[in-house]
Amino acid sequence: MVAISFTPLYGVQSTERSCCYLLEVDDIGILLDCGWTDDFDVALLEPLAKVIDKVDLVLISHPDLAHMGALPYAMGTLGLKAPVYVTLPVYRMGEIVLYEAYQARTKDDLEFNLFTLDHVDQVLETFIQLKFSQKLKLSGEGEGIYITPHAAGHLIGGSIWSIAKETDEIIYAVDYNHRAEHVLSKTVLDTFTRPTLLITGSMSLDKQQPKMRDRDEQLKDEIVQVLRRGGDVLIPCDSAGRVLEVLHVLDQYWIKLKLKDPIALLHTMSFYTPKAAQAMLEWCSERISKNFDIGKPNPFNFTHVNLIHNLDELDRLPSPKVILATSTSLNHGFGKDLLMKMAPLSKNGTLSPAS
Repeated sequence: MVAISFTPLYGVQSTERSCCYLLEVDDIGILLDCGWTDDFDVALLEPLAKVIDKVDLVLISHPDLAHMGALPYAMGTLGLKAPVYVTLPVYRMGEIVLYEAYQARTKDDLEFNLFTLDHVDQVLETFIQLKFSQKLKLSGEGEGIYITPHAAGHLIGGSIWSIAKETDEIIYAVDYNHRAEHVLSKTVLDTFTRPTLLITGSMSLDKQQPKMRDRDEQLKDEIVQVLRRGGDVLIPCDSAGRVLEVLHVLDQYWIKLKLKDPIALLHTMSFYTPKAAQAMLEWCSERISKNFDIGKPNPFNFTHVNLIHNLDELDRLPSPKVILATSTSLNHGFGKDLLMKMAPLSKNGTLSPAS
């Protein structure tokens, strides 16, 4: 009989999205995500520090701070020594996320020293990439355990993880989308039947998700309303995750209506975000893949989006304009700077798209 133990380290009974859990299957410790916030509060990671020696491998579900942001600190300071399993997009986008998070924080705090870019590179070297539905049999002490990533939706490369041994299967599913979107297909979670243990979140249980068309129309209407009164629009965003869906919606809308107001993606790694996505169409929705196969343009070759890396470049764009800037919390990065600058003018607006 397989012994299964699940210990929430953080990411429960909280409105904070960052999460980290320890799953033990017999004598093997599996760390499920290793998230942090852009405040980088070390106190949050105290439960992780206490069990770090139990971790034999790490499974990362999504390429954002909430799911992988603590990896550089865990390896550089806490002594985490374990392979990290991800999909290819989580590796590519995760690199952008971690580099941008470090640069955004050190821009505001020159004494920040919780991790360095060398620690980020150390993390990336431990990544082992898997494809969706690729079943991997662990070796050594993990003999008999199989891990498999499946499509979660929500973020490109985002995964639901299956961990199986003998007749037992554990499904780890956080931050998934039941509905297809422009960029990604819906999750495959409903294809699983009666796992031994289902680990999932409850943060959005009481939220009514709008239909995609209604969501898009509301976002467009709110943006245009601000632009027509001569104001700039600030949209807080992540660096390489949900921002792709928002950029796709806006770019297509600008093409359809032949709008001229500039759209800017502002963060230090902005050049790399669409470039990385352009090479990962097979991880996107079936419609995107088919359209590209029949000769339609790459959907991430945005025609109306300016890739901006600093505030001086942004100032050279005429107003009114739409600015997508990190971070989503507006506690750090260019988003914080712009909020302070734009807030005194009532004509400006700040919008947060549905996640």
